[in-house]
Amino acid sequence: MEILAELHPKRKIDKLKKEISSLEAFDGFDIPDAPLGEPSVMPLAVGVLAREQLNEGKRIILNQRLADVNELFVRSLSITARLFNFDIAFTKGDKPKFGKEVDQVSTDRAIEISRSYGVKSGGMLSLRKSREEIFSRLDMPADFFLGLYFGGVSSLEGLPLEKIIPYVIIRTEKNREILKALPQPAFDAESVNTVIEELSGIGVKSVLLSSPGDPDSLQRMIKKI
Repeated sequence: MEILAELHPKRKIDKLKKEISSLEAFDGFDIPDAPLGEPSVMPLAVGVLAREQLNEGKRIILNQRLADVNELFVRSLSITARLFNFDIAFTKGDKPKFGKEVDQVSTDRAIEISRSYGVKSGGMLSLRKSREEIFSRLDMPADFFLGLYFGGVSSLEGLPLEKIIPYVIIRTEKNREILKALPQPAFDAESVNTVIEELSGIGVKSVLLSSPGDPDSLQRMIKKI
């Protein structure tokens, strides 16, 4: 099974390089784009840095908010992603804290454009939606989906596992209070290995681990998997 780590962009280059190195044992990274609509280092810059530090075999998924960009940007990003061998996961994104939403390109259109440039592209899939809504989403011409609101293997029952990357949020003592403000399910660090084994057992090909507010726990986690 491919195990990916969420890599949160840091604003100091030395700290960012250190975090990338500390997570080198993972098969790759997913890099968020301006979470909650707050300004942050762009995923593309973080991805290039990670590609320079690590080997070409690492999978790197750039998240891209569509609320902020037009079609020209999506096309330029796709050309750049092809150059550096990045995948792209498109999301509408939260309302920006600064400026106005552009909302020119839909997720399915962005995926269509990016794939036309030979880039593996996907979107977000909420696993708390109804089965009808989930399968409607899965009809999009995407290479993969990041499975949000993952609460256990039962939430994947009957779904095409080869296209879904469950987003597993890890709860630790350090980030416990932070996660109370998030609507997504979370798993205690001690149980994550079991969750990964269960996912592998039902045929899931990739999983994404995230530990908001406690990225060091990912380094500890990979040593136990």
